Amino acid sequence: EAKKVTVVTTDHRITHVVGVDFNSLYPSVMSSETHKFIKYTNGKMYMCGSQTDMNRIHFCEGDTDSAYWSISGNANEDFTQQFNAVINDRDFYNDNAKYFFPTIRGSVYDEKKILGLAIERQGVAMYALAPKNYMIETNYCANSKIKLKGVNQKTNKITKEQIVDCIEEGKITKCVNLRLGKKNHKMSQLSIEKNGLTGIHTKAIVLSDQSCCPYIFGLTALDYQVA
Repeated sequence: EAKKVTVVTTDHRITHVVGVDFNSLYPSVMSSETHKFIKYTNGKMYMCGSQTDMNRIHFCEGDTDSAYWSISGNANEDFTQQFNAVINDRDFYNDNAKYFFPTIRGSVYDEKKILGLAIERQGVAMYALAPKNYMIETNYCANSKIKLKGVNQKTNKITKEQIVDCIEEGKITKCVNLRLGKKNHKMSQLSIEKNGLTGIHTKAIVLSDQSCCPYIFGLTALDYQVA
């Protein structure tokens, strides 16, 4: 099957990337369960689009408790502007943002408040292979932060070029993790080789009603029926 890249052209230019970390795993974050105290967003927590212009926001990657978006913001400001340039209801945002976003610099208690969210990382560009597998450039000097779940980056040198090769050519990068193991009262250092950079592996198929079905080779969402 031939590989292809789909390009979506808009009138907006991406200025920065924002990653947020959710402090609560309340079911409303990841499901259709309602949160009775947040009526403005129809009972949904963190419902992207209720307060932001979705024509200027693109979802990059996310996992259980975090999400990263690329944003077309104010070109005259730097990458720390967060969501300020894409807010729809400015008065409502100014009145209520303090209940979710951290407002006290250096305060861990404020940053981790219940039902809140904190800025995890910000940058000017992002390459996302899969959840918890990405690189984000954090300033204009190409200083990058690489996140690879399950890979010890102290003993494995991962570069931007390897990530780009994985995207463009499907090239797999092998990594070696070292750990200590004990057997018969004897400690040994174990060397484990694994795939450090690969394409994404589908673990489940999400249907139109948001239910998840197991991934079976050769089957697509069209092969499942919603009862």
